[in-house]
Amino acid sequence: MDLYIQMGHGVQKICLELFKQWGGGTIILSPMNIEPKQIEKFSADVRKVNGNILLDSQLYYPRKFQKNLSKYEYWPHDNITLLESGNFDTIIAHLVQLNQSVGSSILLLPSLSANHIDARWNGLQKSIITSASKVKHGFDVYHTIALGEKAMLDEEQIEEIVNYIEEWDVSGIYIVCEHPSNKYLVDDAIWVSNQLSLVAGIKRTGKKVIVGYSNHQQLCLAAAKCDAIASGNFRNVRWFQPEHFETIDSDEQSRRAKWYYCPQALTEIKITFLDIARRISLLSALKTEGKMENSYSDMLFSGALPSSTGYSERDSFMHYLWCLKEQCRSSARSTYKETYDAQMAMLETAEQILTALHEKRIRGQDRDFLDIISINEAALSVHNMTYQFSLSREWDTL
Repeated sequence: MDLYIQMGHGVQKICLELFKQWGGGTIILSPMNIEPKQIEKFSADVRKVNGNILLDSQLYYPRKFQKNLSKYEYWPHDNITLLESGNFDTIIAHLVQLNQSVGSSILLLPSLSANHIDARWNGLQKSIITSASKVKHGFDVYHTIALGEKAMLDEEQIEEIVNYIEEWDVSGIYIVCEHPSNKYLVDDAIWVSNQLSLVAGIKRTGKKVIVGYSNHQQLCLAAAKCDAIASGNFRNVRWFQPEHFETIDSDEQSRRAKWYYCPQALTEIKITFLDIARRISLLSALKTEGKMENSYSDMLFSGALPSSTGYSERDSFMHYLWCLKEQCRSSARSTYKETYDAQMAMLETAEQILTALHEKRIRGQDRDFLDIISINEAALSVHNMTYQFSLSREWDTL
């Protein structure tokens, strides 16, 4: 499984630096976070560092006003009712031109966010796909499905989506899912289980799958043979929030809290708690090792008080994405069983570390993974009972 960069506020330089060190990568462009006049130059810079480009038109809520999105030619300013009925020809034509200008090899089709899946919804998706087939473009075509909280909590609707997708003439699917109760880390095992089922079901139709707006909780999708998850710097690009597509600035960007991601604990911890960990001789348990060790966080473990090291917000973002990239790379194993077992072992290790930290009152607050471990374990257990036989047989062909 690969990690793509989900473009957000201030991610351009981060992306280019990481791609240089990784030897390449893929970024999903966000028109909301880059001006039309800048998008071609930035895309050229990405290609210079062996980067690939996907363009997410972010047409999830066309009735909502977002001033940056409205600057692009493809954005509909009127006739929204006609658009919701399936008339996407003009929008697709503009998107083809924009994708050509940024040098993408994949045409990522738009879609509206939905909470109810039925034949009418399927008809709309097929209309969008048909609009793309009318244009000579030479792109590999991926379609977007954007799902609201209610749809993601309904197992029958997830099954319907997979049945519909099997008939779509596209090479891949880009999934974005609203989190229940507007939480960064999902504490509903049904939601996580349904996400696993959705990815596994689509993969079994022979299509590629990218899950956008993800964080480290989505590492479990390796057990569904997900091709890539996409994540970014601020939390608003690590989890799909409808309100994000109405505003420009996130409250997070003004708070500027500095967090350290401890990959072996699957938890983000404020730097002040690292100071406490140092004083009680637990800091070494939080240090990254092996391929996840990196220059962006090494200073925190140099012997000085972590809060005095100059560790910056940018370092925090770079460290998070560096570690998540390595975790994605190692998450998918050569067989389904090995992948599933590795996921469960990772959760068990995180639980042991976090239990010890909690005993000393060191916590990740709303980014702490201890209560999420049982959620992912339950979801993976259901996934294993449902898909173990089929995925074990088909693993090498997915």
